[in-house]
Amino acid sequence: MADIRQIADFLTEEKEEHRLQITAPVIIDGFSSLDAYRIGTMTWIKSAKRWHDGLPEIALAIVQEGVELPIPNQIICKNSKRAFFSIIEHFFAVPVEDEEPIGHNTVIGEHVKLGKNVRIGHNCSITGDVVIGDDTVISDNVVIKNRVRIGKRCTIQALTMIGEDGFGSYEEDGHSVMIKHYGGVWIGDDVFISSHVDIERGTIEDTYIGNGVKIGPCTLIAHNNRIGENVNLICCHLYGSVSVEDNALVVGSIIKNQCTVGRNSLIGIGSAVLHDIESGKVAAGIPARVIRDNEEN
Repeated sequence: MADIRQIADFLTEEKEEHRLQITAPVIIDGFSSLDAYRIGTMTWIKSAKRWHDGLPEIALAIVQEGVELPIPNQIICKNSKRAFFSIIEHFFAVPVEDEEPIGHNTVIGEHVKLGKNVRIGHNCSITGDVVIGDDTVISDNVVIKNRVRIGKRCTIQALTMIGEDGFGSYEEDGHSVMIKHYGGVWIGDDVFISSHVDIERGTIEDTYIGNGVKIGPCTLIAHNNRIGENVNLICCHLYGSVSVEDNALVVGSIIKNQCTVGRNSLIGIGSAVLHDIESGKVAAGIPARVIRDNEEN
């Protein structure tokens, strides 16, 4: 439990921009979503669209700046989502039991180098010329092999594969012959890789993933891809030698080999990118076509 003043003081300490709109002091007993609100808890409201008069009295709302609502107790924040989840983590999160830094049945090869405070889950296989940076956390059933560099403070969720050969071949006597890959995978700092992600090593040079990239579940990053900084890829298939430049967002899409998605661009759900997309554009469709400028640049 926490009272509103404690929560506000915490946001001040975290240098989270906010202002109070409080009518009475209240003890907050946990958190809940607006759609399933529980009496006495705090909730997060980023938009007025889901607000309706039939909701119960809300003890405390963390509200996005610019949203006007008739709620007695509000903390209005410039980044309400970040503030809400920071409060949960500080006041209400259940502590995780201490675990061994290396899980059961995990294999770590003799040439693997682990940084400080690296944690690796159960049933993982990490072999070859692999370097993992400080404070990186790897979940269960992850395979990392061949030549891979992973930066600091990364998160790699369960059932992800990094460093396997990609799908490359040449024709000989009417048959396809698979090409062995000799490149690696280079992953920057503060990268989040969700579950069921496949990141293939390059054929000659490295597959490259920049700092701050966020990769959603069931994403394929094929050989020789180059992913810039702060890119978000969600449930996508990126075929060989694709380039996605800084700050782009690609959602539920396929990108043809050797295509480039420019910086600050957005590719809409269900798109098939068959040609390069310029920087600062929004594109969607099959094939993907530019429909407007990205106003969030």
